[in-house]
Amino acid sequence: MKGKNMDKKLTTRQEYDEVKAIVEALIAEATEKGMLEPEMDNEYTRQIAELSKQMAQYEDEYMDILPLREKTPLIRSIEDYFYARNMKQKEGAQFLGINESVFSQILSGKRRITMPLAKRLHSKLGINAEMILEYA
Repeated sequence: MKGKNMDKKLTTRQEYDEVKAIVEALIAEATEKGMLEPEMDNEYTRQIAELSKQMAQYEDEYMDILPLREKTPLIRSIEDYFYARNMKQKEGAQFLGINESVFSQILSGKRRITMPLAKRLHSKLGINAEMILEYA
């Protein structure tokens, strides 16, 4: 597999699919041989990394893939509060007086925090008001 498609910019879906198949085959082969453990540096890991970069560049340029949402410090603080108290998401929603699905959407970044909820986050969870203003 060495050489083919290395250091080449992918410009068509066919090229992308071919490289994807090569990466999948390399991963399967490397896994079978025990060559894909964390922190390993070998021909497999280098080829997979290089081809994966090419795929990522193609995805960024030609595919409409949404980036993963990174959790804000506010969302992490909310999750940490309930985790520390061993409370499930449903219990957290009830504690805050909001619908469970709305709470889920807030935690996943799909819905904004309203002013009434922001006030409850401050009064009930003790979250810093400045953090709420910055990230809500």
